[in-house]
Amino acid sequence: MSQDITATLLPTSRVDFYVLDDGTAATAGKIPEDWRFARVTTHVTRGGIEAAIANYTQYASPDMIIIETNDISENFIAQLGQLAGVCAAGTDAVIVGPMNDVHLYRNLVGMGVRDYLVRPVSEDDLIKVIAKAITDKHGLSGSRLVAVLGAKGGVGATTTSQVLAWSMAERYKQKVLLMDAAGSGGSLGISFGIEPATSFTEAVRIGASGSEDDMKRVIQSVSDQLSVLVCGGDPILTDSPDADAVEALVNRIMHKYPVVVLDLSGAAQGVQKRMLARSNNAVIVTTPLLPSLRNCRTLLNEMKNLRAGFRDIDVVINMKGMASAEEIADKDIKAALDLEPSAKVPYAPKVFAGGEVSGKPVGQNKAAAEVIRPLEAMAQRITGVTEKDKEDGGKKDVAKGFLKMLKGK
Repeated sequence: MSQDITATLLPTSRVDFYVLDDGTAATAGKIPEDWRFARVTTHVTRGGIEAAIANYTQYASPDMIIIETNDISENFIAQLGQLAGVCAAGTDAVIVGPMNDVHLYRNLVGMGVRDYLVRPVSEDDLIKVIAKAITDKHGLSGSRLVAVLGAKGGVGATTTSQVLAWSMAERYKQKVLLMDAAGSGGSLGISFGIEPATSFTEAVRIGASGSEDDMKRVIQSVSDQLSVLVCGGDPILTDSPDADAVEALVNRIMHKYPVVVLDLSGAAQGVQKRMLARSNNAVIVTTPLLPSLRNCRTLLNEMKNLRAGFRDIDVVINMKGMASAEEIADKDIKAALDLEPSAKVPYAPKVFAGGEVSGKPVGQNKAAAEVIRPLEAMAQRITGVTEKDKEDGGKKDVAKGFLKMLKGK
């Protein structure tokens, strides 16, 4: 499964920079301004590996250290050994050096250093290296969060979530978990004929402190590839768990499932905002009618700031043809939203209502094939699955933690 792990809000972590060059210092100083690093604490020190050794002799080392050096001799290699001796196991290191040296690169990587970058290092390269290390460390690498939200109520966000998850799982053979973030107010389980296994409050508690057996109890299997987490039993008129608690549950799930589709319709606003920012892909569902499109445009403007542009945001135009005479023309929709919708789904009430009545996923209905094809194409693009990915199940090797090998030597 091909994906860009840098297109998400990174988990809470700490990165320390030790820099010698003004240009490297300036690049490091820009990192906290990037939206993806809102929860990453960074600290820039003017000084090289000697300063790092001195600091971590007294204080705990962070998740990651970026060290700039002008010296790539055996003396520097020896200093790396000293650094390993004062760092906690699991700390990652990246070296920024003065020249491109393949032999040095192989030596450093073989010793356990994560990467070697040649000065001047670009902001984009630095972000990619840091993001990959942080997501590997916190167990989110290889997983993808797809958040689905309606521009207003009744536009079909839940149905869209269901079809996307089904397509990713059954058509593109990804291991998928579909989660309803609305608690008792959600209706996701109806289309699968599944009753809630627990309350939303209890699911969130289990996500924070429950055992693996507890997690297995609340997650229900639809097929070999698709599982669901649907909740019920909480009073509808009470406050839902907050964004931090829901995110902890999602993090726990992403340790086990390569793709998580999150239905945010009916979720608390704080949860919606957090998960839209955190997601790899955000999907906004609207109808082609003016009230829904207005909301959609407002929501997109908010998300453009939240996600630094329209990167990995998909708009689905649902129920197209429901009220043809009153619907906004395609060209006007594109102009108003400032982007091309990713999918246009025709109005087919019998297909979708029939799924809820029968308790069977829409994807199982042969009559729905033409209707849901646009969403299937979107599911393929989001997962990035190729024929080879289908054969190997999209599995990837997880990089080793930093300085373990170096300490071993």
